[in-house]
Amino acid sequence: MSSLRRALFVASAPLLLLASFAKAGEGSVWLPAPGTGSISISQISQDAEMMWAGGNHVNVPFKGLEQSTTLISGNWGLSDELAADFNIGNSSVNPTHGRAIPVENDGRTDLEAGLTWRFRDEIISGGASMAIRAGLILAGSYDVGGRGPAEPDVRGNANLVGAGPTAIGEGANGFEASAIVGKTIADRFAVSASLGMRDRSGKVPTETEFNLDGHFFASDSLVLSGGYDIKKSDGDINIGPPPGPGAHGTYWEKFPFVSEEYRRVTVGGTLFLERVNVGLNWAKVLDGKNTPEFQAVGFTLTYNVGQ
Repeated sequence: MSSLRRALFVASAPLLLLASFAKAGEGSVWLPAPGTGSISISQISQDAEMMWAGGNHVNVPFKGLEQSTTLISGNWGLSDELAADFNIGNSSVNPTHGRAIPVENDGRTDLEAGLTWRFRDEIISGGASMAIRAGLILAGSYDVGGRGPAEPDVRGNANLVGAGPTAIGEGANGFEASAIVGKTIADRFAVSASLGMRDRSGKVPTETEFNLDGHFFASDSLVLSGGYDIKKSDGDINIGPPPGPGAHGTYWEKFPFVSEEYRRVTVGGTLFLERVNVGLNWAKVLDGKNTPEFQAVGFTLTYNVGQ
């Protein structure tokens, strides 16, 4: 594995984890060499004071959300064309007003594990490298809307006080797949794009996501990166009055089934220090539907194995 491709392999990982640490069909066309790989620890902090309820840009009703996530991820080259990956961690979400509703939430994130097969290598065949990835999703240990006790609201109506908008994930098993293409340019630049989908059990909407990433080799030890992501789901429930999830806990059991969309940008860099690499990235949701306007900062420490 050339130093250029190894750098791309390492620099791509933090972009794939940041902010939406469960991207649809996450993967990279630049694979680790056979018998090599990496283990990474990522700390991601994100917060939001605004959100899109349906298509309206409004204040988060409980003054804001704060989420802190620690992830452990790994990659391993099985052959020149095949690599395995995984990520799992722990996350906590809190409303910034500190009140009991919506509830605080913490727990183990979804376990994601997959295989990437690169069926075209630009070094061998010219043009661009191409790959496909398939993976499994095993739901984590966090609460999802509607699992909490029933309590009366201000008008005496019974509401389900579950995790609702503070849920860490969708709480459902599933699978994901993506097609990925990437190209290096003049040993200084690299671009990649992927189109992925994620399908979970039950009524959780199917998601599709398009990712476009770029990398610039500022020096032998520094890679600067940027990305643009679009996610859409096929759900038909909006945040708002019935039949969507309500503002005071009503219908919170429906939050996993909300139709969510967003457009997000990511920028950052990776510093290479022998076997250890350090990544720092920032992301912001630009606009969307039924989603918080999250800003996120992610720090990643990577140890390269067998290189």
